[in-house]
Amino acid sequence: MSTAGPLILFGTAHLSSVLVIAAVGIGLPFLARRTLSSAAQYRVGFLIAALLIGQEGFHIWLLANHYDRLLSSLLPLHLCGLSVLLTAWTLAARSSSAYEIVYFWAWGGTLQALVTPDLDRGFPDPAFIAFFLGHGLVIVGVLYATLVYRFRPRLVSIFKSLGVLLLVVAVVAPVNLWLGTNYLFLCSKPEQASLMDLLGPWPWYILSLAGLALVSSFIYYLPFLIGDLVAARSRATRRSPPSSTP
Repeated sequence: MSTAGPLILFGTAHLSSVLVIAAVGIGLPFLARRTLSSAAQYRVGFLIAALLIGQEGFHIWLLANHYDRLLSSLLPLHLCGLSVLLTAWTLAARSSSAYEIVYFWAWGGTLQALVTPDLDRGFPDPAFIAFFLGHGLVIVGVLYATLVYRFRPRLVSIFKSLGVLLLVVAVVAPVNLWLGTNYLFLCSKPEQASLMDLLGPWPWYILSLAGLALVSSFIYYLPFLIGDLVAARSRATRRSPPSSTP
C-alpha cells in the first residue's frame, strides 16, 4: 500500500511528528483561552473528541483492510486505544471523572508510545500517520482539558487511575487467552524497542511496569502539588498580620 521505508527511531519524521504534537498541544489551548468564548471553547473540545473517534475508526479499518490484521487484534484494548475513548468522553461530556483517569494514562502510556512507537513503517505510510494522529490527539486533548476546561487531578486520582487500570487488566488478560492476542502487552513485549526492554523478562516486566506506573504517577502529579503548596503559602502570607515594631 505504501513505498515508505521502515521507521527510524528518533529520525527526522519521528521527531518532527512529536514536535508538531507538542506545538499543537500547547498552542491550541493557549489560543482557545485567549480568543474564544466558553461556548466556542467547548465546540473546539467537541471537535477534538470527534477527531479522536473518527481516527480510531479509520485506524481499525486501515489495519483490517490493508495490513492483514485479524479482527481479534483490532479491538481498542491497548492502553492508548482506551485513552482515545476516555479522552473523547472527557472532552465531549466535560467529564472530570474520566479526566482523572486518562490524565495519568496519557502521560504514562501515550507519551511513552510516542517516544518509542511500536511501528515498523515510517512516514508517509498511512499506518505511521494514523499512529501519530491518534496518539497525538490524546496528548492534545488532555492538555486542552487541563488548560481550557481547567480540569486537574487530585492526589486520590492516582489511585483511582491505577485501580481502573487493574480492572482493565483483569478483563483484558482472559481476552488475550481466548483470542491469542497481546493487548496491554501482557503476553510479550512490543516488537519494537521500548522501555519494557529494560524491565526484565516476562512476566517480571509486568510487575516492574506496575511499580513504574505508581512512581511516575506521583511525578505527573507534582506540578499540581507544587501549585497547591505555593497557593497555600501565598494565602497564609496574606492572612498573617503585619509584625509590629516595638
